[in-house]
Amino acid sequence: MKARHLAASIALTLSLGFAAAVVPAVGAQEPDSAQASAPISHILRTRDGSLFVGRVVAEDAESVRFLTIGGVIVVRRADVVELRTVAARAIRQGQYWAPDPNDTRLFFAPTGRMLAKGDGYFSDTYLLLLNFVGGVTPRFTMGGGFSIIPSQNPQNNIIYITPKLGVLQSERVNIAIGALAGFAGFEDLTDDDWERNFGILYGVGTFGVPEASMTIGAGWGYTGNGLADQPVVMIGGASRAGRRFSLVTENYIFPSSDIHAVISYGVRLLGEKLSVDLAFFNGVGSGAEFLFPGIPYISVAMKF
Repeated sequence: MKARHLAASIALTLSLGFAAAVVPAVGAQEPDSAQASAPISHILRTRDGSLFVGRVVAEDAESVRFLTIGGVIVVRRADVVELRTVAARAIRQGQYWAPDPNDTRLFFAPTGRMLAKGDGYFSDTYLLLLNFVGGVTPRFTMGGGFSIIPSQNPQNNIIYITPKLGVLQSERVNIAIGALAGFAGFEDLTDDDWERNFGILYGVGTFGVPEASMTIGAGWGYTGNGLADQPVVMIGGASRAGRRFSLVTENYIFPSSDIHAVISYGVRLLGEKLSVDLAFFNGVGSGAEFLFPGIPYISVAMKF
């Protein structure tokens, strides 16, 4: 029991320490007075790949007059690939910081945020676990995937789906419920093999702005033999630390196991559509040997 409490304390301390780091980070996101008064409210992208930040002065069917820090430019409408409004905090020292393209999850765990309708992404974890997710409506996403091991026969590999429903969605509070429903192979399936099914039913909440947030969730695992009596608790978070990367942590507390907790830390490398997660995981408890820096984790996600 003491070991379990120690493991829980370690995971909670790591997450609370992360949250303490998030607080000043949130403050740092706010523009200073000079930037707040700057005429920046849009980004404009052209066919040649150029990206401008500023605001629209005037536009018509033929052209767009756009005010940048360097002055007014005129761009033919046919050359405009993208013109949209952005939050003031997305502009730092005249540069555009694109949002995290994969903010609907931490490493493995989902966040409370939802994909926009029509958005989607593909992810590949360890090069062995393939995942596809799409926004069906602003409040509902459906995903699924499969492993490419242990067999060349797809019927022998893990197959799963991941429905998710947004219960409350706002800028600072996002709550969702969902499930991971999997099956460990379909080959030679009989009526006695339904214990091959497994998964987790969960609820999760994400609190904070997109650049700095904490996520707390609870999930009840199940197999063909029934639903777990007690939930696994997850505490994690993400904080934008630079234009091209965020710090991420994801930690689990198990109700009854020789491994009482799993803790992690890592970074997410950010592009406008691509993200790469590099992290380390460690088990805590009588059944785990603590390793430094930890068990490596790598995942790549592409938004479309």
